[in-house]
Amino acid sequence: MREITRAQKARLGIFLLVSGGILLIMLIVVTGARLFEKRDFYDVRYKDVSVSGVEIGAQVKYHGVRVGRVEEIYIDPEQIETVVVRLSLDHGTPVKTDVKAVITALSLTGIKLIELTGGSSEAELIEPGSEIPAGESSIQAITGKAEAVSEKLELVLSNLAVITGSENQKRLFEMIDNTANVLADVHGILSDNRGAVANTVQNLEAASIAINNLASSDELLRALASIDTTATSIQKAKLGEAIGKLYETLNQAQTTLSHFDVTLLEGRHDLLTSLEIMRESLDSFNEFARLISEDPSLLLRGTRVEEVGGLKGK
Repeated sequence: MREITRAQKARLGIFLLVSGGILLIMLIVVTGARLFEKRDFYDVRYKDVSVSGVEIGAQVKYHGVRVGRVEEIYIDPEQIETVVVRLSLDHGTPVKTDVKAVITALSLTGIKLIELTGGSSEAELIEPGSEIPAGESSIQAITGKAEAVSEKLELVLSNLAVITGSENQKRLFEMIDNTANVLADVHGILSDNRGAVANTVQNLEAASIAINNLASSDELLRALASIDTTATSIQKAKLGEAIGKLYETLNQAQTTLSHFDVTLLEGRHDLLTSLEIMRESLDSFNEFARLISEDPSLLLRGTRVEEVGGLKGK
């Protein structure tokens, strides 16, 4: 075996030094860039939510654009049902107060990432070091709906079990038996009265034919035409003129009644005077009749004028 010369050792040493220096410089550049890089940190608190699949270094995206990574994951010592996920975002990433952090599956492999959703221009910015509200992921929504469906399905099955109980089964079988008996009775009635049913159907068919013939007969068409002509004549008649004459007649009758009322009022005094005279004459006649009945001889020898005239004063 040939020995390594001093020159070869020197060249090997120089190569190792240069390679180590280059590697050290690369490490300094990479780690230094990360050490001196400005980052914005935010915490997301997931309560009663599994963060399985979210690992340190997982991507953080905002509207599909990668804006950071997951820096740390730990359980809150004061609230053990809460998992805190610390996000490291690129400096200057605009995070608004209406932004929510949602856990989203990256692929079917189970790897998950944090997706920032929402945000509007009108909302205010969240200061770095603050908390981003946790949003409900699609998996949680599906799980919640599945639980609701499961509860409703369980309720339906419980009701079905009650319906199909022994007592309800007995009632159902009785209902089926009663229905079968009714159908049998109906079948027997139809069998016994098949001739009458057939005659009824024939009569209905004949009546339908007669109605159709009547509807298409010339007499009906002529009657309809006559009705139409009469209606047209009535429409063309001078109904307005006739109504006007009727109004005129009513006005004349009203005027006549008014004149009669005036005449009656004017002759009312004379009529009352005449009635008073007739009443006094009737009283005188009654008095005269009474005197005659008491003394018929008055007819032969008469009576004094004062006695008869005095009757008016009574």
